[in-house]
Amino acid sequence: MYVIDHCDALVKIFFKGKIGESYNVGSNQNINNVNLTKKLLKIVKNKSFTFLTKKVNKEVKIMFVKDRPGHDFRYALNSNKILKKLGWKAKISLDEGLLQTVNWYINHKSFFDSFSKKLHVHRLGLKT
Repeated sequence: MYVIDHCDALVKIFFKGKIGESYNVGSNQNINNVNLTKKLLKIVKNKSFTFLTKKVNKEVKIMFVKDRPGHDFRYALNSNKILKKLGWKAKISLDEGLLQTVNWYINHKSFFDSFSKKLHVHRLGLKT
């Protein structure tokens, strides 16, 4: 789900939600991790990332790694309650949200410069 939709849902819950109630905030656009990765690769193959050492091309392959404990294979929520009780639903499609997210990262390279490479070079959650 695109971040603007999520924020919109939180505002709706704050102003219209019932105290003590729980609301699942989801897009009802269910997708597994492999297909999400394929969608992202399709988007970035048409973009130029100056901060990458090489352009993403047709030779890029998806590499499967050992799953971490508790790994989710798919993310899906039933968000019918928030639609029914508060009239909220996501407005931005998964494809459009991914495209806007990728564009944000392309246009905000300085965001990456603020992080230490030590934080994201190695996979987290594994025993050393």
